[in-house]
Amino acid sequence: MAPGKDTRQASAAPNNPAEPTIGAPVNGARLNAVHRDGPRINGAQPQGRGELAAENRALRDEARIRSVIGDELQRKLVDAEGKLSAREAELGSVGEELRLSLAEAGLLAESLGAVNAALVRANLELERRVAERTAELEASDDARRRDAEHLQLIVESATEYAIFTLDLEGRVTTWNPGARRILGYEDSGILGRSGSILFTPEDRAERQPENEMSRAVEEGRAEDVRWHLRADGSRFWAVGMLMPLRSRAGELQGFLKILRDHTERRREEERRSLLIQELAHRVKNTLAAVQAISAQTLRQADVPDTLQNDLAERLKALARAHDVLVRNGWEGASLREVVDRALEPHGAEGGRFSAVGPPVRLLAQMTVTLNLALHELTTNAVKYGALSVAGGQVEVAWWLEQRSPGAVPAVVITWRERGGPPVRPPERRGFGSRMLERALPYQSGGEVTLDFAPEGVECRIRLPLAQ
Repeated sequence: MAPGKDTRQASAAPNNPAEPTIGAPVNGARLNAVHRDGPRINGAQPQGRGELAAENRALRDEARIRSVIGDELQRKLVDAEGKLSAREAELGSVGEELRLSLAEAGLLAESLGAVNAALVRANLELERRVAERTAELEASDDARRRDAEHLQLIVESATEYAIFTLDLEGRVTTWNPGARRILGYEDSGILGRSGSILFTPEDRAERQPENEMSRAVEEGRAEDVRWHLRADGSRFWAVGMLMPLRSRAGELQGFLKILRDHTERRREEERRSLLIQELAHRVKNTLAAVQAISAQTLRQADVPDTLQNDLAERLKALARAHDVLVRNGWEGASLREVVDRALEPHGAEGGRFSAVGPPVRLLAQMTVTLNLALHELTTNAVKYGALSVAGGQVEVAWWLEQRSPGAVPAVVITWRERGGPPVRPPERRGFGSRMLERALPYQSGGEVTLDFAPEGVECRIRLPLAQ
């Protein structure tokens, strides 16, 4: 450095002017002063070109530095503007998304409002239905309570019937007042005990209580008609029924038994049976006496043997009809039994008869009359019809008939003979024809059609049945 040069300027300049520091501050006031007044050294005018050249270089360096700084600032400005534009675009996209989100939120809010309104209406409807159902259940519970109370009153009022229940082991679980009255046990003395104590020792030995429960489970009910024991050891004749108790799901819970004291009726039936047997014995003796008297009288009156035999057979037929009634307690008989008994004396078991028809019950008076009518048809077939020759057959059939709704039902019986000699209508009506065509309709209120067809006699009998 030349002597007398401004040491402040030298100290302010960088060590390497060719490599300026980017971003270093530039003293603008100083540059302006230099241009205006020229370079100074220690406050005086420069005195040589070297100093001016150095000063110019310093100025150019500072200008170059300012250019670099300006370029850097320009670059940073461009970058900032780019980032700002990107940020603005990003903010615009976010704003659009936000606008769309707000629109969707508005739609969702509307939908949620509609759903909420629907839920409110559904909730109100549900509350209404719950209230209705609650009222129905309360009414149903009240009805069930009344029914239970009514049923309890019925059971307690049925003092003529012993009504009690058993568990699956056969122990008594309930006991009504009728059971206390009939069987003599108080609740404290029977509840929890086996129901088999009501059976006689001989029935217990045969395991009738267990058999009765088994039948009730298998068949749905088991009749109980036998002697039973009271608490005091006395016996009474009971007619009862044991039924299974099942849950709504069908599970067996126990048994219900209902029985009634029929001791007096049993004794009455025994007395009635004795009277019927006595009556039957007397009727049989009376018929035997009538048969003997008529035979004796007819022989003394020189009546032909054929007439005597006919009368004897008719009395026997009347006796057979009474036998049928005696076996059925004088309460009528089944049609099949009447037909079989009427055909039996003439070899019904030999295959020459056929009898087909449904079960039909006849009244007592109709039983006797029909038996006599069938006897006349059989006697005629043996003498003149299909049973008078080998190979002849008789077909008997019957069925039920109702001519119109509400009309009294009737049984129609047909008698058909086949395989016998040709048939000719009789020249006169005998006892058998009058019995069929007059007596039977008169006593039964029925209808009879008798046809003497050449191939065999046919008879159609229609008898009304009691309702």
